[in-house]
Parts: sequence; C-alpha cells; structure tokens
Amino acid sequence: MKCLILADDRLDLLATLEPILKHWGYRVLTATEAEQVNVFLAGSSPAMLMIGSHFLSRITLPQAKVPLPVLVLRHPDCPVEESGPDAALNVPIDIFELFAIIQRRVEKHPRHNLRLRLQLPGMYRTRGEDYVLAEVLSLSMAGLFFRSPLKLAKGDRISAVFPLLGHSKELEVEGTVLYVIEPAPQNNYMQGFGLGFTSLNTEQATFLERFIEESFLNEVAACQPGVGDFSATQLKR
Repeated sequence: MKCLILADDRLDLLATLEPILKHWGYRVLTATEAEQVNVFLAGSSPAMLMIGSHFLSRITLPQAKVPLPVLVLRHPDCPVEESGPDAALNVPIDIFELFAIIQRRVEKHPRHNLRLRLQLPGMYRTRGEDYVLAEVLSLSMAGLFFRSPLKLAKGDRISAVFPLLGHSKELEVEGTVLYVIEPAPQNNYMQGFGLGFTSLNTEQATFLERFIEESFLNEVAACQPGVGDFSATQLKR
C-alpha cells in the first residue's frame, strides 16, 4: 500500500482529505506541524507529500535520484511559486483535480477519470431503433458502462438516457462504444459495453459533476465509520 504524507494545520482540511485518500487505497500519515513532517520523511518512503504552502520553508526534502512528488495546498498567507513544487491546488479542493494529480504523480498506470461504481437504471438506442433497457454499472465525466441484454460493436454510435438520482435530473447524451464485454464464466456471463460521451454540454457536465462528487463523498462516508459530513469550506462544490 502506497503511503502519502498529508501535512497542514488546517484541521478541517485534514479531516476532509484524509478519508478521501484512504478511500482511494492509500495509507495516510497526517502532520499538523512541520517538525512532524521531517520525522515522517526521515522514517518512511512516501509516494507523495501533500503539504500546506506555509509549511514548505520549514521542511527538508530527502535527496533521491527520483525526487519525491510534492503537491502543495495553497494557503492565503503564503503564495506558491509556480516553478517550485510539482503541483499546487487551491483550497477549497476540487476532488477531480486532486484525483488527476495523484494519478499522474503516484500511479504507474494512472486512471484518467474519477469513476463511480453504482447501479442506475438506464436505456439506450441506436439511430432509428427503439430504446433498450439497460443498467449503468460505472460512471465518470467521460463515459459509462452499460450492462446490456443486446450485443453492440465497438464504434457504434448511440443515444443514452440515465437519471441522476436525488437530483431530479435525467441526462440524455450521445456517445460511441469504446469496448465490448462478452459473456464468459470469468465475468458471470455479463454482457455490456463501455460508452464514451461525445455530446456533453456545459449544463449537463455541471449536473453530472455534482452528482458524481456527491455520490463519491457519500460512498466515502459510508465506508469509513466516524466520518461525518464533509466541510463545504474545504471542497469546491
């Protein structure tokens, strides 16, 4: 399990980020003082240091052939030099941007989009055909996966409809089939396809982003006992 050091004296920010990082599968060492950061750096091999900009001048980064990735959490009293750290994030945090930075800097095979695993009713149709009922099993800003009773081919263009439960909103989007899953014993004979969105407009993207973020945060809270409501002041929502 890869280790991340999370260092800041903004306690609401730590309480918000720590469960999110753990949910993504990382071990998290938290520090509220710069001295703790130096101890952690000397005694562990972190995959990334996430640190408040006001702590930067008080820590000593280890010397290594491959520099430790640093993600700076901006503080209003301490501007960040863009040429300094690997990356920097504004607070409140955009979780989509946070996910993308961690994937690029930490993972050998980075994922491109924050993806929800869920079960949503949906339907789709190819041009000139009737709608077919299907089930959405995963969803991101870039596309979705449909479990489908019918077989489609890679490259097929379809129109998909699915609800954003809890938001009184239904999206109808155009997309292209990116890959197809054939029924097999290894996948319990599931048949389906991955769809890449091609026509998401600004309004649809806004609704979808809100739905994914809210669903993700609810998932984090449900999986980690003791995690309450996330601070609205620490997340860009």
